Amino acid sequence: MAHDPYYELVPEPRELPFDAKRTVLLIIDLQYLDAHPEGWMGRLCREQGRPDLLNERWEFIDEILPNVRRLQDACRAGGIELIHIRVKYLTRDCRDGQRSLAMDEKAISANLRDDDFLELVAPQGDELVINKTSAGTFNSTALDQILRNMNIDRLLVTGIVTEGCVELTARDAADRGFYVTLVKDALASSTHVAHDDALQRMTDGGLIKARTVDELCKQISADHLAAAQKH
Repeated sequence: MAHDPYYELVPEPRELPFDAKRTVLLIIDLQYLDAHPEGWMGRLCREQGRPDLLNERWEFIDEILPNVRRLQDACRAGGIELIHIRVKYLTRDCRDGQRSLAMDEKAISANLRDDDFLELVAPQGDELVINKTSAGTFNSTALDQILRNMNIDRLLVTGIVTEGCVELTARDAADRGFYVTLVKDALASSTHVAHDDALQRMTDGGLIKARTVDELCKQISADHLAAAQKH
């Protein structure tokens, strides 16, 4: 397990007290494109004669979806904004996208449903939807400005994949001064090994935190109750 001994010389970074009004739940890339076997990524497997290659990925995603939905509902009830992030290009041949996403329109045909969010965790009402053309969300979107306009300083991060788009987004957010919490049982990768390794690396030193859905639901409920009692 990777560990930087430097972190033993310095105190763990502190967090401000939890405040729902300054918190956002990010849901990253839970769309048909890369989170469902009928999406682009699954079709690519079948086209190349390896239909079972990503079975662990699909099963892992299925495991976390109820957790993501439970946290979504807790956030909605607790007054926390939800932001749904997906890969969506401006061009049919994906030429406006970054090579980091390894998308090749010539490799397998696109499907309009690829842009759709998985039904269980799809946006509701006027929840924000942000389209990105890069792996990390901040690099190709106005997310930073949106969060600052909304007076947000804390992000709860869910979605896929832990060592890819999630990690790039989380590290970038922490580097910009946001308090970042990875929801460790609401994240998935193509393998559990990759997921576990990424969680350990990102949380080494404590700048980025990791908590469970249960822990966060209790925190959100307590914050909501305290706010109600003030009024």
